[in-house]
Amino acid sequence: MKKSLLFLFAALTLASCSEEIDLTADYKETMVLYGLLDPNATNQYVRISKAFLGEGNTLQMAQQSDSINYANVLDVRLERLSNGVVVNTYPMTRIDTIPKENGVFAAPYQVIYTTNQRILTDGSLYRIVARNTETGVEASSTTRIVGSMQVFNPSPTVPVVDFSAFGETRPRIKGGDNGRLFGLIMRFRYIEIDSLGAVTRHTADWLFPDQLATQTGEQVEFVYQRQDFYRIIGSQIPVKAGVTRKLDTLTVGLGAIEFRFYSATEDVYTYQQLVNPANTGVVQDRPSFTTVENGLGLFSSRLLQQEYRNLTANSLAAFDTSAYTRDLNFSF
Repeated sequence: MKKSLLFLFAALTLASCSEEIDLTADYKETMVLYGLLDPNATNQYVRISKAFLGEGNTLQMAQQSDSINYANVLDVRLERLSNGVVVNTYPMTRIDTIPKENGVFAAPYQVIYTTNQRILTDGSLYRIVARNTETGVEASSTTRIVGSMQVFNPSPTVPVVDFSAFGETRPRIKGGDNGRLFGLIMRFRYIEIDSLGAVTRHTADWLFPDQLATQTGEQVEFVYQRQDFYRIIGSQIPVKAGVTRKLDTLTVGLGAIEFRFYSATEDVYTYQQLVNPANTGVVQDRPSFTTVENGLGLFSSRLLQQEYRNLTANSLAAFDTSAYTRDLNFSF
């Protein structure tokens, strides 16, 4: 798995099945909690499940929803703290209708808890508290919130981006409060129009390696060769007869190139390194890591910040000359 913040939730889900369980031990209720608060998101989501224990095939037990998911018995709340005092409490709503792909754990739906409460970046701490109303077991975790990034490149004053010329470009940002881990996905947004005139929206993503800042507020750079753009998107967009492709400009004010900058806390970086350790060729025991009191998992903060740009005329013309894109039926 590429170490991108975009895929962190997949890693979080899979990590819980790698723990060794002593089947001879007495059962102890253990909540497993994962959530990343994003101040730029409309809704916040937290997944809460339970560690399970039983005799028989572990993978078969994982397929049973009641082995990993709580019934509707949890009281879950999000708290905002200032100077150690709870100033706001926000109940979180249980949702069990979000589709889940088939895999190790029970499908087709997953159980999550959500709130549409706005997350502030005013220095407040946020705490998640989950309590089983039947057993009294309670787990909690606290996090600081990642602040907004300052984007230097792409320049805020230049509305276009060019991929036609040879050479490299270095997207550059400055991290906000509590940001230590940074990621970038460059997204190409386009539409397809079939022979009947039906329009569908599509994207192709260019993923960059994550960058770690040594301290909060540090500037971070990514780097790419400009003409690699056509190779990257050409590898993701299939040749398809009977369709015409155009830039996705259906939403006013949003260009076809979307820079998706991600920032996250040091806790997220630490967890990611343990879930995806460097391949040294040496078999190692995976150290445990949790930010949850009286439970397991990760509760922290990340932020997605988007910048949109249009393509230069020369960049559009290169779609017809590049060996990677000339057969994709783009029309501008």
